[in-house]
Amino acid sequence: KHDLVIIEDDPYYYLQFGEYRPVGKTADAEDRYSDLPGVTALIPSLLSMDTEGRVIRLDSFSKILAPGLRCGWITAPKYMTDKIQFHNETSVQQPAGLSQAIVSKLINEHWGHEGWERHLVQIQRDYAMRRDRFVELCQKYLKGKVEFTVPSAGMFLWFRLLLSEELQGKEGVMQEVFESMIANHVLLVPGHLFSPLGATPEVLSKPFVRAAFSYASIDDFETAITRLAKALEPFTG
Repeated sequence: KHDLVIIEDDPYYYLQFGEYRPVGKTADAEDRYSDLPGVTALIPSLLSMDTEGRVIRLDSFSKILAPGLRCGWITAPKYMTDKIQFHNETSVQQPAGLSQAIVSKLINEHWGHEGWERHLVQIQRDYAMRRDRFVELCQKYLKGKVEFTVPSAGMFLWFRLLLSEELQGKEGVMQEVFESMIANHVLLVPGHLFSPLGATPEVLSKPFVRAAFSYASIDDFETAITRLAKALEPFTG
């Protein structure tokens, strides 16, 4: 109808790992994570549903291989990739040649398609275990302090802080929350950074933060979440 081109920027696409599996229910981790999607059971991408050549899909090795590579790939109709290549040649010229060579050598000459899929399944298993442990601890220590939806992909939890009634909408309250986090040696990403409206007073007062379960070791999760619980104590009901 509007003759639009869709850019599908999806760096977490291969980090799909299904529903939350309570850690205590099954002792055998292999049984608990035997139904991971790999590459054959992922949710459909917009590109896979494109019948008119309108989707430019962006993927990244940063989340599934090594962040320091700074390397990814584009999938799109040839008439689009030709134009992207022309722009590339007159701007950055090329991504780092060393990174491209490492990825190409690893996937094409060492792993092959089967090895690449095994790697993705292992990554999905690792992140599923991280997600499950992180959620278990959040349910234990943050009950009544935050609300969140358990993710089935990615590496983050999006928290809505359950501020006490007198603090809801109070100007500057989220700055006070972050100062309390710093004092307790834990830090989450403020929600206003993800708003298209920018750092307006209304957005700055919204009680949302993002937590990552990708960086810290699983052994450190409990320390981090108990610190967060202590930091939120003065602000939640």
